[in-house]
Amino acid sequence: MIEKANSNIKVNDSLILKKRDEIIELAGKNFDKIYPILEKINEDFIVIGDLKTMTFKFPKVLIKKIGLPSEIVENPYTYWKKIVHEKDLSKFKEATLGLIKGEYDYNDIEYRVKDIRGKNIWLKHKGSIIRDENGEPWLLIGVISILGKQTNLDNITKLMKFTEFFEHFSEKLKNPKINELGMLIIGVDNFKEINQLHSRQYGDRVLKMLANIIQYSLPEDICLYRLDGDNFGIILEDTSKKRAEEIYLGIKSELKKIQILKEKNINITISAGCAIFSRDKITYQEIYKFTIYSLMYSKKTGKDKIVFFSNEVMENKIRHFEILYYLKQSIENNFKDFEIYYQPQVSAQTEELIGFEALLRWRCEKFGSVSPNEFIPFLEETGMINIVGKWVLEETLKFFKDWLKIYPKLKISINVSCIQLMNKKCIPEFKKIIEENNFPVKNLILEITESSTIKNVKTLKEICKKIQDLEIDIALDDFGMGYSSFGILKEVHVDMIKIDRSFVKDLLENPFDVTFIKFIVEISKQYNIKVCLEGVERKEELEVVKSLDVDYIQGYYFGKPESKDETIRKYYNI
Repeated sequence: MIEKANSNIKVNDSLILKKRDEIIELAGKNFDKIYPILEKINEDFIVIGDLKTMTFKFPKVLIKKIGLPSEIVENPYTYWKKIVHEKDLSKFKEATLGLIKGEYDYNDIEYRVKDIRGKNIWLKHKGSIIRDENGEPWLLIGVISILGKQTNLDNITKLMKFTEFFEHFSEKLKNPKINELGMLIIGVDNFKEINQLHSRQYGDRVLKMLANIIQYSLPEDICLYRLDGDNFGIILEDTSKKRAEEIYLGIKSELKKIQILKEKNINITISAGCAIFSRDKITYQEIYKFTIYSLMYSKKTGKDKIVFFSNEVMENKIRHFEILYYLKQSIENNFKDFEIYYQPQVSAQTEELIGFEALLRWRCEKFGSVSPNEFIPFLEETGMINIVGKWVLEETLKFFKDWLKIYPKLKISINVSCIQLMNKKCIPEFKKIIEENNFPVKNLILEITESSTIKNVKTLKEICKKIQDLEIDIALDDFGMGYSSFGILKEVHVDMIKIDRSFVKDLLENPFDVTFIKFIVEISKQYNIKVCLEGVERKEELEVVKSLDVDYIQGYYFGKPESKDETIRKYYNI
């Protein structure tokens, strides 16, 4: 599409249209003032040209792709005509020179150019000129987009894909001039939650934005690739840990400046894994594997940081595989090495026993006792939590069935993973187990960990409704640890809140914890929600807790989690 000079100025990009006056003023005075902003927040490439001096400013990312000599180029047509495909050169010349000479005010064309590797890529170019007070061409503003017509580019980010990453890295492994090669892989923290909480389309927008930010932050001699999922790959030649870390921190610094996601109240953080090896001592497959291990370790141990491959990372991965193996063996061997412990819950005022919480324990054949914080995520990731969760429910109901003859008001709390509950078969299977054991539902409480459901409030609401249709009480565990705890209470009706033990830890020294617990209790009582406080270990804590008017207490002061036999010995008095 080419329009004659008597038409009005057309700028198709909404960002440019919105800020047109500022762009005109800044671009006329100094390219560098406007460019850093446009490059980072726009999904395409912005070109600004002073038609009086024929000086043009091009983005660094585009320079890397097609090999322009620098960001500031005089008479750029001289360079472009060398890389434009011969079949497209005629229309490119007419549209571009016509715009520069002022014959047209606007152009919109698609054409092919050769990238730095000699491969053809499709570009879409929309350009518009601004005239001076005499009607002469003065300023050109263009938007260049990479189209997905070629198979080696990712459709969302317009970056080269995994296959290109593999090919380029393999070539560098064969280059005798390169002594050491580094691979840096960057991943978006909690990206699945962004897709779940908002939409897949919004997630794609985040990936586009992040691709632009990373490219803007990288040195000119380094390319960026889109790998699988939310991962981005970078190849580093003759590098060091210090340089890789500087690159990562530079990207993080630029990411912090972006305000585009404030509208959704999203704070994007990135983790990274890096492996650096001598060129002749490693294969592509090995270094990729080691880099991914390092990225996984970064996310597992806190996120928002870079981790370099090391013996510690490798040992962690080996342990990961072995724990998965032994967990599977335990389950297949009739839940061998699994055991359920029971911790008492008491009335805050009378200190009388009111119930127990069932807690899953596992003793690995090789590693001994493994913390639930370590093995339960493995069960959730693999889906084994579904079969183990059913086993926990069935064993617990069988164990306490006879207790109800002596303690008819006894409440039994069982932890349920949100992963379990999202399985459509879960609640019908629970119902069947309850009926087969003839266990009264009024004595059963299902505990859902608040931190694991924080991003799925809508789903949680639907699940809780199905549970409460069975007349089973629901407790929200670890309350206070998630950033939208009160948002959950607003949307989802629960029967009990279990305040996380971290608020008891410093109860005697920290007035905030006392105030927080009081606040929770006051709100809960208005909506007939019971409050259980976890983590009470000392008598001094108990005295303070009693004054806070909570309903139930759970903690070492009244009893640690005990095995089935020990629980019978201590509490089952016939």
